[in-house]
Amino acid sequence: MAFDKDRANDDDKDRANGDDKERANVYSNGAYKASHFPGSQGTRDSRAHSVPIPMIKCITTLLSLLAVPAFAAVVREYSLNLTASYLAPNGFYRETFLVNGQHPGPLIEADEGDTISATVYNNLQVPMTIHFHGIHQLGTPWMDGAPGVSQRPIFPGESFVYNFTTAGQYGSYWYHAHVRSYYQDGIRGPVYIRPANDRPRPYDLVTEGNATATSILRALENNPTPLYIMDWTKLTSDAIYYREITYGIDPTCILGFLINGKGRLTCPTNEAITAAGAGRLEIFQNATGIRTSFDSLGCLDISAVNGYPGIDNVALEAPGYSASCQATNTDREIFYINGTDWMMFNVISMAGAFASYLSIDGHDMWVLQVDGTFIQPQKVKQLYVGLSSRYMIAVPTVKDSGNFAIRFACSEVAQVTEQIAWLSYNAPTASQPVDYPVTSDVYQDIGGNLYDPDSTQTFNETAAAPFEESVKPPQGPAQHAIHFTLNRTAVVSFSLMDGGALMPIEMEYMTPLLWADDVNHPTTLDIGIKTGDIVDLIIDNTDRVILHPMHLHGHTFWVVSESSRENFGYSTVEEAIANGSSTINLNNPPYRDGYPVAPRGHVVFRYIADNAGAWMFHCHINMHLMTGMSAVILEDREAIRPKIPASVIDF
Repeated sequence: MAFDKDRANDDDKDRANGDDKERANVYSNGAYKASHFPGSQGTRDSRAHSVPIPMIKCITTLLSLLAVPAFAAVVREYSLNLTASYLAPNGFYRETFLVNGQHPGPLIEADEGDTISATVYNNLQVPMTIHFHGIHQLGTPWMDGAPGVSQRPIFPGESFVYNFTTAGQYGSYWYHAHVRSYYQDGIRGPVYIRPANDRPRPYDLVTEGNATATSILRALENNPTPLYIMDWTKLTSDAIYYREITYGIDPTCILGFLINGKGRLTCPTNEAITAAGAGRLEIFQNATGIRTSFDSLGCLDISAVNGYPGIDNVALEAPGYSASCQATNTDREIFYINGTDWMMFNVISMAGAFASYLSIDGHDMWVLQVDGTFIQPQKVKQLYVGLSSRYMIAVPTVKDSGNFAIRFACSEVAQVTEQIAWLSYNAPTASQPVDYPVTSDVYQDIGGNLYDPDSTQTFNETAAAPFEESVKPPQGPAQHAIHFTLNRTAVVSFSLMDGGALMPIEMEYMTPLLWADDVNHPTTLDIGIKTGDIVDLIIDNTDRVILHPMHLHGHTFWVVSESSRENFGYSTVEEAIANGSSTINLNNPPYRDGYPVAPRGHVVFRYIADNAGAWMFHCHINMHLMTGMSAVILEDREAIRPKIPASVIDF
């Protein structure tokens, strides 16, 4: 099926004739009026939108008629058809959103420097946008997919074309819904950009210069094995949100993790859960003075500090009061070795609630990339997989036979739960064992606790400096230092602003700040950032228990200071240096687009303002984002505003 540019252009004209307020008003309480569904008599041209659109992977060589060499950049065209179904990936049925009929969605892949053109057809009953997580959208901030910030929502029956370059970026990314928390219902999928041939790689450090092994890693790089972790809930994200704001319940419990969309619910004994959660119980008691326990799903009973007074925790299945665990026998993901000496996994956290710890029984992991950047490689047995983060890992396959568990264990205080996949040296088979594999070299328990912490190497995020020596932070004072305070302002209100201001969820339907005339809002920072300025984001977390994973759109930043024990305590990095702070690292800091801020800790992100636009900065725990934990940083907006296509503004 060819990409129909005429149809896309017609759609743009139709949207330009519509009224934005009418579009927003039609959407009410998560439903869209029937007159606006595809094939109805609504005002939108919805030709063919109700028909499933297959994935398009047409690769059109730029200037092919002029005989451009084979290494020239290309335009890679994709279609993403969003629909709903009723599925049971881990044995329990619920409404599930799909991309091209699957969850997670299909891979979008390109070579460094290519252009991606992705047409999104919204055949759901809710509005939608797609954010390409980690992609800078350099020069195209209107393609960032943040509703009310960079674009208007795509309403049911409509389509939108995202066009952007991958120039200067490589590695692992992902795409996901950015309206409400709909990506946790299934609108999420991977993006992979193969590095340019001249991009320096750290493989020789892993193989100790073994040319054969290095060539194997170079070949595996072209098509790494997917290893995507996502949390899965009993309720839909809208139901969780309404329960949260109505009854004050946060956090929620998950119904386990999924790996590549597959999972099996197991029911460990209460003794096993309590043993694995002993550290969590201690953290909670130290923070609150309250002794508590876990339910059969491993959810911590936090009712003493959670929920509005008088709620029925049992009927609402609040944390600590989950319905009795029921084990299932659904398929797990299996990866077959097939005689290869190495496996390369593309690890992506597509979760929206909990981070996790990853280990592979009996195997080392070499961490090669983080958030789309080659790093000084680390050999580890356990990897912390932060929310929204991506890791490329190489695994030497050193066994002769057997099945080995790939374990993801929840890392958060709120729950003890684990999901596994198989790494199998055996011949492929259709049957799957019911029980967990039993080996003598398991590194972590169901809570992610190491059995032998003194001799088990774990990933050191602080030491994950870029492999390329040139990727260093700018020195000297920053032109702008912005301070944020991560705090819980009410039972279910989360803010990152010093004054406690919340970004309202209704902002998703407002005129996008990228071109709005009125940008005066307590969570919008219009402080005169110009192209080329150095910006420091100083972030203190005042919460006693909750770790907040912070994500900045449009940029990759250096983590130039961090602590898990204390707030920053200074107004600028220069003041910290002058006072002898031991946390400052301007020499070889990590280079990320998302990073966790520990309870009562701090981080400082430094970035160069090289991408004019309006950029969200928010917590990636979705329910925190939905209840206010977000801000928008305007960067040289007036320089880019005249370049915004009329078709985007009039959409």
